[in-house]
Amino acid sequence: MNTKIVDLKEYSSKEVGLLVQVVLIELMIIFAIINLISDAFMPAFYAIISMIMFTMAYNNIKFYKRKYMTPVYVLVGIFVAITTLVEYVF
Repeated sequence: MNTKIVDLKEYSSKEVGLLVQVVLIELMIIFAIINLISDAFMPAFYAIISMIMFTMAYNNIKFYKRKYMTPVYVLVGIFVAITTLVEYVF
C-alpha cells in the first residue's frame, strides 16, 4: 500500500497583514473620491488612514523586518485617531 503523507502548511499571518493593508488602501481611495464630492464621510476617511498606519507598523515588524519606521507609523496613527476623535466626536 503506497500512501503519501502530505505536509500541511502552517498558518502565516504575514499574508493576512498585507491583504488587510491592500483592502484598507482601496477603501481609502474610494473614500477620497467620495470626499471630493461631499465631506460627509471625512471621519471614516481619517479612521481608515489611522488603521492603515497601524497595519503598516504591524507589517513592518512581521513582514519587512524594518523596525526603525514602526514607531513613526504608530505615532502618526495615534495622532490621526486622537485628532479625529477631538474634531468630530467632542
